[in-house]
Amino acid sequence: MRSGIRRLVRNLITMGSKHSKSRSNGGCDNLPFLNDKYTIQTIKEAHTFFVLSGLSGSASSTLRAKFSSTYPSSIACTLARPLENAPVAEAAESVDSWFAPVDEKVQQALKEVKNVILVDDDHRHPKRLDHLASLARDNDYIVVIVTPWAGWDCQKPADQSSEQGFWEHIIPYYFGWFLVRKSSHVMRENAEDFLKLLANNEEFSKMFRTNVEWHSEKTFDLQEYFQKRPSVLHCTTKFCDFGEVPGCKEYARSEAVVRDYAKAFTLNVTDLFVTPRTVGARVRLDKYQDQLWPRDEAHEGGGDSEEKVELPFGSRAHITLACAPGVRSVQTGLDLLEILKLEEEGTKPECQIDTEKGLLRCYGVGRWIVKLPEAVEVKTIFSGFYSKKKLTTESDGN
Repeated sequence: MRSGIRRLVRNLITMGSKHSKSRSNGGCDNLPFLNDKYTIQTIKEAHTFFVLSGLSGSASSTLRAKFSSTYPSSIACTLARPLENAPVAEAAESVDSWFAPVDEKVQQALKEVKNVILVDDDHRHPKRLDHLASLARDNDYIVVIVTPWAGWDCQKPADQSSEQGFWEHIIPYYFGWFLVRKSSHVMRENAEDFLKLLANNEEFSKMFRTNVEWHSEKTFDLQEYFQKRPSVLHCTTKFCDFGEVPGCKEYARSEAVVRDYAKAFTLNVTDLFVTPRTVGARVRLDKYQDQLWPRDEAHEGGGDSEEKVELPFGSRAHITLACAPGVRSVQTGLDLLEILKLEEEGTKPECQIDTEKGLLRCYGVGRWIVKLPEAVEVKTIFSGFYSKKKLTTESDGN
């Protein structure tokens, strides 16, 4: 059992390795955010919060040096001197003063809206990681956990048992592609335009209104109805619940995740859809991106019928844009699968409406979808959602 956990730890902490190169002694050559040109370019335009979870003697200084040369305008938030006895578990809360200088630099970096922030404070306590992840989330930064502790030519910590409890917490709430700020802005604009277009179409409004519950005395307002908007736009690959979901550990240590963690990708949004529960964008994955899609979802089908329709691999890939009151974002993928299942079965649309965005098709009970004339490209970084703070519908996993 212990050997299995150690293997999981070794895989998790080398998540950034790039597949096209063998691992060097220095440990940096396989990290896409330090070597992949497209990833570096994307990160320079994005807002990324790196947490270096190495211990004293783990060659953290080597990584920081590479960071400063790759991202000259980045800021590194480190301890003035390493902790001789890094705070763990129960002791962590009593030594907050140790981290005060780091937190001051972090807050200043967030205030200045630095594109790249690197935090290295030799911490071991999961609550500290959650604190940093929550800070990043609250300020709309993508979090990347970097751990050079193993796989480097450096001294391993003597007390590996104390590490085990920490590493068990680095499996995120979910893995996925996180949209950089500019792309998030583009998709939010697309969502607003889509809802306005629908609201101004009398035929759509008349048919859609019969499938929703509207308790206000005011005239039905589509944008007010879909007022729950996610603060973090992303395309979930695997929901993990911090390691509690069956199969998530196997996914986390899979070759594709280990290889492409913290790598930049361009996703293609091809369709927009709306149901009485959700508003979403369909994402068409390419063959390379397919490798990050969980194998346990190889046979995807929507609906409750006993005869499942087999859909193409990765059909559930989507971005949640809005939800109706009381609806969790996990419903968005299910709604998409229902629509795609009907299309795969050859079901004829109950209604079709020509719009500026394309032919809007209705598949009954308020399910509408439109194929965009041209795919919308969005820049993303493949990482995880690590904050445990106030988990709501915007981050409840897709």
